[in-house]
Amino acid sequence: MNIQEFFSDIIESMPSALITIDSDLIIKQINFNALRISNLEKNAVLNKSVLSAFPMLQNYETELRVALAQHATVMLDRVEYVNEELNNYYKVTCYPLTAIENLIVVQIDDITQREQLEQRVLQTEKMHSMDGLAAGIAHEVNNPLSAIINGIQNIKRRVEPDRQANVEAAEETDVDLEKLNAYLALREIKFFLDSIEEGAFRASNIVSNMLKFSKPDTYTHEACDINLLLEQSLKFALKDYELQNVPHFENIDIELVLEKDLPLVSVLPLELQQVFVNLFRNAEQAITSRATSAQEEAPFRGKITLETKMHNDELIITVADNGCGMSEEVVRKVFDPYFSTRHKSGGHGLGLSTVYRIVKSLLGGEIEVRSAVNVGTQFIITLRP
Repeated sequence: MNIQEFFSDIIESMPSALITIDSDLIIKQINFNALRISNLEKNAVLNKSVLSAFPMLQNYETELRVALAQHATVMLDRVEYVNEELNNYYKVTCYPLTAIENLIVVQIDDITQREQLEQRVLQTEKMHSMDGLAAGIAHEVNNPLSAIINGIQNIKRRVEPDRQANVEAAEETDVDLEKLNAYLALREIKFFLDSIEEGAFRASNIVSNMLKFSKPDTYTHEACDINLLLEQSLKFALKDYELQNVPHFENIDIELVLEKDLPLVSVLPLELQQVFVNLFRNAEQAITSRATSAQEEAPFRGKITLETKMHNDELIITVADNGCGMSEEVVRKVFDPYFSTRHKSGGHGLGLSTVYRIVKSLLGGEIEVRSAVNVGTQFIITLRP
């Protein structure tokens, strides 16, 4: 093996994508990993513009020319690239060759997993903060709620005509308890007291759920057939839309790609069904938004794909749609509590934050989102049997 073959073999073996371009941004040399990113054959990219072979670089032509003109290293720490797998992220480094003028090497490293990990860590920190905040709010709200409930119950007891203490106090103050209760009934005061009590109990239940959510060890897991759970959740969501007389799903194709003979997974069935239903509704809303968008010129048909598969001893559940998609900024905030792009249409921003909390905190799984505007969105859930 000669020196040239030796160095060519090193370049081909490197995990980074390497592209050599000239002053006209024409590709002069390229390794295998770069071809894999471009999804093109070698003869289709050699002596072609790097901007056409790698669309991710089209917005960075100025930086490439700066590296050439100034004979300097230029780094692009985070370049987003949308392909069939939706969002991917790359680190791009452009550096000049010292021995040859008017040539630079463009090094591309896939940092998609790093980005996803950073987003997961950030989201986990946010949710831990929300757990603490929820627990704190719950304890603070419980005290006045208890006072309201106790106060209402005491008021009811102290006007009952069959309690001896009430009879004695009424005689002492010359009050007719029967007439007093008739007045309270006539003016619906007892109804108002019952309503206040009922509302206080409902609020107390909400507070209890907040505390339970921040302490997931209070839940009991069950071994479940995820395919069956997914299909049941879909039927529930469709029936719910039908009962509300909302025909949105009529124009949406639903594809099930469910791997057979999946192992049973220990989950919380009701909570996981809530996750699936929230994701179905989110997909429907995204498709409806794209279908009604003025930007859609050609006839548009919505599609939701539900997929399950085993990969490296993990169960992967994907809920994908071809809806309006989300920008990178929205993707970063999509699991944040109270963040919503639909506030005007009644969105509260709690659906996806609940999904995240259930998958991460209660099920011990992972969830990631990949999305591109007017391409679609994938929510990918990873569970361990």
